[in-house]
This record gives sequence, C-alpha cells and structure tokens, in this order.
Amino acid sequence: MTNKTAKAGKDLIKVRRPRGRISLMVQFTFFVILTIGTIMALTTWLTYRQQQKSLLAEVIKRGATIARSLASSAGETMLDELTCATLVHNTMPGSEDQHYSEVTFEAMLRSLVADIIDRDDNSQTKIIRNAGVVEVIMVDAHNEIKAHNDLQMLGKPYQQPKGTQPYRDEDVLVQTYETEDGEKRFDFAVPIMIQGGAVGKKTLFGVVHLGMSHKIVDNNIKQATMKLLMATGFVLCLGAIVAIMLAHYLTQPIKILVGGVLAIASGDLNQEIKVSRKDELGDLTLAFNEMASSLREKELIKGAFSTYVSSQIMDEVLKDPGRMALGGARKRVTMLFTDIRGFTSMSEIMEPEDVVSIINVYLSVQTEIILRNGGMLDKFVGDCVMAVFGAPISKPDDSFQAVKSALEIQQSIRELNQARKMAGEKTVTIGIGINTGEVVSGNMGSAQKMDYTVIGDSVNLAARLESIAEGGSILISADTYQEVKDHVLAEKLSPLAVKGKKDKVLVYSVKSLKA
Repeated sequence: MTNKTAKAGKDLIKVRRPRGRISLMVQFTFFVILTIGTIMALTTWLTYRQQQKSLLAEVIKRGATIARSLASSAGETMLDELTCATLVHNTMPGSEDQHYSEVTFEAMLRSLVADIIDRDDNSQTKIIRNAGVVEVIMVDAHNEIKAHNDLQMLGKPYQQPKGTQPYRDEDVLVQTYETEDGEKRFDFAVPIMIQGGAVGKKTLFGVVHLGMSHKIVDNNIKQATMKLLMATGFVLCLGAIVAIMLAHYLTQPIKILVGGVLAIASGDLNQEIKVSRKDELGDLTLAFNEMASSLREKELIKGAFSTYVSSQIMDEVLKDPGRMALGGARKRVTMLFTDIRGFTSMSEIMEPEDVVSIINVYLSVQTEIILRNGGMLDKFVGDCVMAVFGAPISKPDDSFQAVKSALEIQQSIRELNQARKMAGEKTVTIGIGINTGEVVSGNMGSAQKMDYTVIGDSVNLAARLESIAEGGSILISADTYQEVKDHVLAEKLSPLAVKGKKDKVLVYSVKSLKA
C-alpha cells in the first residue's frame, strides 16, 4: 500500500475517531503493566511477610545467644563487678552503629552463621554482630543490679519493664515491651547459674537482661522493602518497554489494514498489503488482499455490464443482486430492434474498414440514447441492435422509454446524415421495430459462457416488425401502443402478415410524442 493511501487512511481515522477512544496499544500496555504490577505487588508482600518472620526469628535467636553467652561468662566470674562491666562494654555496639538502618540483613545473617564469634581484631564483625543491643543488665539473686551499661544504675534494685513478667525458671524468657517514648524493644532474660554444693547441681545466682531494639527488624524490613520496590519499578519499566514494543508489533499491521479498508471505502480498490506474518494477523492480511482482489473483479464486472445497461439500472442491480434471477424468470418487457437499411449492398461496394467505421458511428449514436433512457443493450448482430426495456429491472414506463428512444434515434440519425452529406460521406437509414410482451430473462448459455438476455415469442415479433419497417420509420405492436397511446402520436396501419404468425398482426407507425 502506498504512503499516500496510508496517510489518507490515517486522516480518515482522525476524522472518524469516536470520543473517548483508547488505542489498542495503550490498552495492551496498560493491562501488561497492570498484570506485572499485580504479580510484583503480591510477590513483594509475600517476600515482606517471609523476611519479617525470618528476620524476627533470627533476631530472637541472636539475642538469646548473646544473653546466654553473657550469663555463662557472668556465672564464671561470680558477678565480679569489673569483669561484668567489661562484658557489658564489649556487648554494647559502638557509637558508629547507632543508625540501625545501615545494618544490612545479609550482613546480620553472615554474623549469625559465624555463631557470635568474638573477634576483637575486627570491630566491624562485633558491630554487626551486636547491632540493636541497647541495654545489658546483670542482676543478682536479691534483684540488685551488678552490671549495667548505664553506670548510674549500679547497686539499684532492678525495675521490671512495664508490660513484662518477672523471670521464672526458664532457659530463656523473651518478651516485648515499649519504653516511655514509645520505642519497641525485646527483653531476653537468661539465668546466671553457678555450681552448688552437690555435685552437678547448679544454683540460680542472678539473671541477665538483654534489651534489643525492634528497629533492627523494622529498618532491615524497610531496606528489603525498598529493594523490592526498586526491583518492582525496574521490572515495570522493562515490562512497559516490552509491552509497547509488542503492542507496536501487533497493532502496526492493524493500522495498515485500517488504512487499506478506509482507502477501499473511499473508492480506491488498488490495495494490496504486503505483511509477511504467519499468525492470525497474517491470515487477516491475506483475507484483506483477497477481499480487495474480489472487489476489483466485481468492479471490472460492473464496468463491463455497465456497457450494456444504464448507470441507474446498474445501481439498482447492485442494491439487490438477487433481483437478477439466474437461469431465467418470466417478466413483461419491451424489446427494441434497429437495423441499417441497404447494409448488405453497401458492404459489397465498400472496403471492410470503411464499412466498420460507418457501422460504429451509427451504433454509437443508438447505444448512447438507449442507455440514457434506461434500456439494456442486449446485443449487436452485425448492423442490428437489440435493446430491452424492463430487464433486469422493471419500471412502469418501460414501453414509453422504448418508444421515446426510437424517436430520438431517428432524429439523431437524420441530423447525423445531414452532417455527413455536407462532409461528402456515406449515409444510411434505420428501421425500428418495438413490441411489448412476456419473456424469459436471465443468464443463459453454458458454464463456460453465459449472456444475460431475453427469449420468447414476443422477442421474435419485435424482430419481425423491425424487418418490415422502412428506413426512418418506427413500427410498434398493438400491445406496445396500448401502453403508450396517451403519450405518442401513432398511425394505425392495415394488419400485416408477419413471418411466424398465423394471423395478421395489428401494427402502428409512430410519428412523434404528444405535446
């Protein structure tokens, strides 16, 4: 399809585009992005929940491990204040690690794999390992604080955080509570046991309370969520690009097809879309090309048939092709036959080329008048013209139009002869016969060759009237006269014997139309 046609098709699309129209490309891209977004949102939510549970479990495990380690070390020192203070100091994270958002989930998991290995030569390991620890308290059996990260609390009685239960006989007691400023914390309570008097018997000597901020969980979850959101955004952008490319790949042939359809609608049937695709769009393209080819063939048929009938009749036939019954149908029509008088003798003394030239001039005049008045040019037989009025489409004034055509033909022939005489050229006269009656009309012939024509006795009578009509005269049958008598002036002739008829037939000679 040419660029000009495609541009014209696009212009038509713009003109006919309905209000609120959303292109297929936009719809396709939207649904792809919506699908990807929904999947990624669900994945993000499930990952968030899973990481939250996993991280919470790891934090609790790490807190319990640190608390057990402290309790074990404190039990060996019998709560020696200097040693316990050192343990507390080494457990508390450095000041540079107070921003918990900088502690990654991956780094914390690596520290858990190391199983809380004390490596003073690598401060980063300790910082990551103890990140989130905000409070370390060692309490003796009398509930007196023996070690605290806040030295001012030493020697004071231990106050249980609001919302928590006092330690009971458990391996590790993990509880959550909120401080006065609303910070959420974990409290890990582990007993400090020492060897008693009996062999293998241990006695409760105190309790280690390890406080960890819940921020270590929240901030790492936020980091993981941000990563997932960034990944989601990247996937959405990538999906949008892929969707746009795919939508363009799918809709471009459709746009070309629309342009072709609109071009055909505007009357340009020379359309052929060259889109080589082996999918449904390829099938649609092939169907379009076949449709365009079929329309071109029908247009050629229309053009060919239009040389036999008037454009008005052609339009009526195209509106309802079923009115042209195949195989023939009975209908009442008016037949008009014309014939050049003296043609045989003229052809004997003239060159064939000159004879053909004269015939074409006179036939052209007759054809133009017949088609203009709504007749169908049935056939040429040498210098004879056969025309039908009322087939394939019947009209109330078919007989009148036939007689009117005959009068116009004779008038045009007289004018043509006058011009040819002045030019010194050969002239001829024409005899015309007209009859109205019932015939069989339709496509007749064989599968290899068919013609649309009419047959019947009424056709023969019209031909017989033409054969006895003198040059310049118009003979019509009684049936035709009865239908046109109110509009034409005609002279009744004596009944004439006509070949093929037993009885003589009544004939009228048409002179002119009534005023």
